[in-house]
Amino acid sequence: MRPQQAEILLTLLDEGSVTAAARRLGRSRTTLSAALSALEDELGVTLFERLGKSLKPTALAWSIQPDCQRFLSTYRQITARCEQERQGIEPALRLARDDALPEDFWRGLMRQLKQRFPMTGISVYLAPPQELPELVATEVVDLAFGLGVPGVEEISVTSTSLGGLRQWMVVSQQHPLARLPQVCPEDLAAHSQVTLAFVGADEQLVPDLTGSGNYLALTQFELIRDAVMEGTGWAWLPQPLIDEALQAGRLKVVKTEEAILWHVFRCFERSGGLKGQVASWLESQLVSYLSRFS
Repeated sequence: MRPQQAEILLTLLDEGSVTAAARRLGRSRTTLSAALSALEDELGVTLFERLGKSLKPTALAWSIQPDCQRFLSTYRQITARCEQERQGIEPALRLARDDALPEDFWRGLMRQLKQRFPMTGISVYLAPPQELPELVATEVVDLAFGLGVPGVEEISVTSTSLGGLRQWMVVSQQHPLARLPQVCPEDLAAHSQVTLAFVGADEQLVPDLTGSGNYLALTQFELIRDAVMEGTGWAWLPQPLIDEALQAGRLKVVKTEEAILWHVFRCFERSGGLKGQVASWLESQLVSYLSRFS
């Protein structure tokens, strides 16, 4: 059985007549009748009883309908994957990312991606930005997206700037630092810094600190944000994650001379690698989103 024959059989079963099936498939009645006869000869069975100009499906025809549906679906998936390969669309893509950008943005982006590239398998791993280059270098993932961290580099990894992000030093509205007219380094040292924890080169979990020994280190920016809003301490946080809380007054920018940092949001990939359509589309969407904050 060929895919075209399976399609004709299924359409005849759905429509109940050669005329209606021919109209739906855009073919002549003669072509469909000939194709059906050839299929019955090939299989050595009767699938439709001829009653004048009408056809009546046999019990056998109905019994093989599910198998024909699966066969046709499999064939279409095979041809779609082959066409995807010809167009340079990756069959699968392994991604790592940090959470410097909001989760609702990433959910929407993944939904759009699957609508646009339904045959591409996508795996996403969440990690602190310090770990992203290593994940690419060791080929755990194909691409990684996140904040570029000074001093964290891999020779075999190329990074491309997708846009810039501000990081603000913030505290909750009720925190003692929020009430000070001017905050000095000694004030910061007197209160807990909530910061990122990541696996370092020695395979140990280490905190990303600015000199303080008083800290709470967590592995995600969103966890840090939530801890800060609960009054646990102060932290550096990316603007997209805290815009809403700043506008609502739940977070306050610390009144210090160094309350803002500028970081580059990057794409990390293996040096010399070629991007397919899915990776290129992802990059373009991120560039567009990040342009709002530049």
